Amino acid sequence: MFMKTTHLFFSLVCAGGGALCCPANPDTSAGYTWRGIRDSAVGFYGGELRRVYHQTKLVIWNFLPFSSDTAAYPRPAEYAPNTKFWDGLALSAEYNRPFWADVHSTLIKAEAAWATNSPDYDWADIGIAYRPYVFSSLGADLPVWSGNFANNTYGLSVTLPFFIEVWLDMFERTTAPVVNTGYRFGVFEFGFIHRFREPLEVWKFGIKNYSLRISPLKHECAHIGDELTIHRKDDGLNITRVNVSYNYAEFIVTLNDPDGSTRRNHGIRFGMLMLHNWRRGYYDILPQEADPNVVEPSHRPFEFWVQYQHQSKSQHSFQTIGSLEIRQRERYNYPFSYSGFLQDFYNAHPKIAERWQVDKMCVNIYAGIRYNNPKRSGYFSKIGIGWHFYFGINPYGQFRSQPNFSQMGLSLIFE
Repeated sequence: MFMKTTHLFFSLVCAGGGALCCPANPDTSAGYTWRGIRDSAVGFYGGELRRVYHQTKLVIWNFLPFSSDTAAYPRPAEYAPNTKFWDGLALSAEYNRPFWADVHSTLIKAEAAWATNSPDYDWADIGIAYRPYVFSSLGADLPVWSGNFANNTYGLSVTLPFFIEVWLDMFERTTAPVVNTGYRFGVFEFGFIHRFREPLEVWKFGIKNYSLRISPLKHECAHIGDELTIHRKDDGLNITRVNVSYNYAEFIVTLNDPDGSTRRNHGIRFGMLMLHNWRRGYYDILPQEADPNVVEPSHRPFEFWVQYQHQSKSQHSFQTIGSLEIRQRERYNYPFSYSGFLQDFYNAHPKIAERWQVDKMCVNIYAGIRYNNPKRSGYFSKIGIGWHFYFGINPYGQFRSQPNFSQMGLSLIFE
C-alpha cells in the first residue's frame, strides 16, 4: 500500500511538472505559454485524476470491512469439507429432529390442558367428564457422532435417545397425585440424510432432501403413581396395575427434513414401530395386581404413523408452525371407563360403545409460534408456544385401553 501511495504521489508531481516544463506549442519561441499551461492542465485533470480516483478507491476498498476476500464469508454448502472423525464427536445433527406433533417425541414440553376424565385415574372421585391436568416431558437425542460428506450432500449421525413424560393431577388439592410416568430410551440410533442440489419435482411437490432414522432397539416402560396404585387397590378394582414394558424397533423416513434451516418448509414423515417379542406384546400382568380373566394380550405388533409439519419463513427470528400426526395403533385389550355424562352415554348406547373399542386412528395437532435464537444453534436454541389438540386412544401407559380420549391445552416447547 505504501508503494502504491508513493507511486501515486510521484505521478502527480511528474504530471504537474510536465505541464509547466514541456512547451505546449513547439512553434512559439517562448518555452511555454498560458495556453500551453491550460492545455497541459486539461490533460492532467482528464488523465491523471482518473488514476487518482481508481487509486483512492483501491485504498478505501482494501481498508473497509467489505473486502472481496471470500474467506470473510461462510462458504456455501456445496463447498463444505468432509467432517473429520474427531470433529464429529458429540456434535448434534440438525436433521431427524422431532416434529411438534410426534406424540412420543424427545422434545421438552410443558402443557396445561383439559382432558377426558375416568375413574381409572380420578384419585379424588370428582366424577366430571373433563378435568384440567398438567403434562410434561423431558427428552433429548444425545449426540454421539455426526458428520457431512461429499460436499455436504450426505450426512450421517449416531444418537442415544431418551424420553420421560409425566401426567400430573396438579389441580387436585389434597395430594396432586401422579397419574402416569413413562420412559423411553434406546441404544444407538442411526440417521442419514441426502440433500439434493436441485429440488426434485414430484407431483408438483419440490423435494429438497430425504432422511432416514433407524432405531434397532428401544424400550418403553410406564408406571402409574403410588397414590393412584393404593387408591385402585383399596377400591377393589379388577385391575390395580398393568405392567407396560416392551422392546421395539423403529424405522422413519422424512421428505423435506427442515435440516436446521429457518426457511419455509413442508415436511412429511412416515414411521413404523415393530415389537421385538410378538408373543408377549406390549404388556403383561401379575396375578396379585390384575384379574387375568379381564386382561387379554395384545394382538398386533405394529404401529404406523404419518406426520406433516409446515414452518413459515423466519421473520425477525419468528416462525409459525403447524404440525399434524395420524397414528394407527392397537387399543390395549382390557376394560376402560369414563366419568360423568360420557359414562352415561356409554351405558345408554352399548352398540356404539362396542365400535369404540376397535383400533382406530389417533390424531395429534399443534399450531403455534417458534422463536429461533439467532446467536445459538443446536439444543435450547428454539422455544415455541402452541395450541395442542389430541383425540384417539389414550396415549399414556396402561391407560391405552381407553378410546375416545381427548386433550386440549396450551403447550410450551423447547428444542
